[in-house]
Amino acid sequence: MKMKKKLSLILTIMFALCATLINFTSISYSNQSAASESDIFLPVIPGTAGNAYFYFTNNSRRVSTLFAKIVEKQFPNGPDDPNWFTQFCYSNICFLEDGESPNRIQPGRQEEMHITLWPMDDAKVGDKAKVTIEVWPTSDPKLKERITVYAIVVNKKTIKMVIDSKQVAVTTGKETKNITLDVPPMIISGRTMVPLRFIGEELGAGIDWEAKDRRVTYQLGDMNLMFWVDQKTARINIGPKYTKNVALDVAPIIVQSRTLVPVRYVSEFLGAEVGWNASTRTVTVDFPKVEESKV
Repeated sequence: MKMKKKLSLILTIMFALCATLINFTSISYSNQSAASESDIFLPVIPGTAGNAYFYFTNNSRRVSTLFAKIVEKQFPNGPDDPNWFTQFCYSNICFLEDGESPNRIQPGRQEEMHITLWPMDDAKVGDKAKVTIEVWPTSDPKLKERITVYAIVVNKKTIKMVIDSKQVAVTTGKETKNITLDVPPMIISGRTMVPLRFIGEELGAGIDWEAKDRRVTYQLGDMNLMFWVDQKTARINIGPKYTKNVALDVAPIIVQSRTLVPVRYVSEFLGAEVGWNASTRTVTVDFPKVEESKV
């Protein structure tokens, strides 16, 4: 316990003094505006920092700096949970609680920001976290907006599928297992389709099938993702308020009594990255999406 508290203190000091000089692995989402994307879903893995990126627009009529403040922290063991570290950053400086941007933003222009959520190695898969910040232009504090990040700890996985082959390789950590599917991945209308239950379970999501509406729902933490058979629409729910309908270019379909869903849409909405090797006709799903930090 003493060692854990000491590590947490070291991390806090390290980020507070030199966050702009540190490169660490991150998971990022780039949303077009804080107003329309005020609720962000972020899967994270133990021991790795996750970053939720967004943009804040200066909607005041004057050149202004921005001010932000973390107003809510919900971790499994309370706001001071030693298994979690959090901070928020403007494009080139970070703060632990509240702080003002170093840049003066022209009216109508944006400042890139991100919220960091870092579960320590002892964080458990399935643990959830929630961090909310308020941001406003200092020239007009009435233009305050709230941005909330909903995080969940997940297992890092790599899934490799070959088109028209029922054999799938799933790597979790250093262990790889081979799975045999009832229906192989197939290309329909230029999109790779996979069995709905397989991809959901491997990404750790709960799955619900509503026969009456022919609707499949994936639930992962505070994210709910819905698809309907033969309909080119998906619906995303994040937290209790955020809902968005998304147009698809291919609809889920039933083949050999199995419902197939577009692997790219399901995977990316749930926070994974999908790759395609045309020469081997191999689809690779890396979960969660991990890339170099912009800091």
